[in-house]
Formats: sequence, C-alpha cells, structure tokens
Amino acid sequence: MTSLADRIPTLNEGDLKALRANAARLVEHGSPVQITTASDIIPLIDARLAEIAATPKPVVVRKRAAPKKKLPPATGHQTALPDKTA
Repeated sequence: MTSLADRIPTLNEGDLKALRANAARLVEHGSPVQITTASDIIPLIDARLAEIAATPKPVVVRKRAAPKKKLPPATGHQTALPDKTA
C-alpha cells in the first residue's frame, strides 16, 4: 500500500485542495498521530499546488456550432390545434 505522500503527485488540483482542507482540520481537531501526519503532509500539498499553479494552462479553443438550417414555416394541419369537441 502506498503512502499518502507518494500519491500526492498523481492527484489533481481539486483533490489536493480537499486533502489540504482535511489535513488542516485534523491539525486543529485530530488525535496526536493525525496531527503529526497532517502537519507533515501539508507542506507537500502546498508545494504540489504551487507547482500546478505555475504551469501554464492550455488554451481551450471552442468551436462554433454549425448554423442551424432554416426550415420553412409550418403550414396546414401542423399548426392546427386539436378540436375541443373530439
């Protein structure tokens, strides 16, 4: 089983932020073992988040949707409402 510190490089930004919030909570209200482990891992998380923030984000180019085809207006029975007597 891999340790949490070994898994940090594989986590995405959202997971790292959640992990950092949990570690900060454990530093405040955890058992002595949890406090020690969380205190050790917070600098690693912060370093990885800084590394992610320093990398340039890829530019996303959105394609325009194809223009919709113009349809002829509906005529005849297509526009008629159902008869209330039927």
